[in-house]
Amino acid sequence: MNKHYHYLPLSKVSPGTVLADDLLDKVGHVLLPAGTTLTERMLQAIAHHDIHQLSVAGAPNLKQENTQDMAAQLDRIDKIFRHIGDSEPANILKAYVIHYRQGESK
Repeated sequence: MNKHYHYLPLSKVSPGTVLADDLLDKVGHVLLPAGTTLTERMLQAIAHHDIHQLSVAGAPNLKQENTQDMAAQLDRIDKIFRHIGDSEPANILKAYVIHYRQGESK
């Protein structure tokens, strides 16, 4: 397998994405070999084989999606803590939650 790969849900895979590993069906038959550039038609066919995620090479849009996901998570944290005011314990908890979501340790 390519060392630069990511597992993505099928719903986030777009045409032009390259498979990092052979795509196998439930009994182990190769549906598509590694290195295949996926088309819209291939993605539709893959969905019919009850496959929910793919090992893809590179995933160039992953950074942008992660940034969008992080922004959505931070917005959600702000909404959850919107009524805390000047409560020191609640502000500390909010800071810990933000650091946790950002993958930072404190």
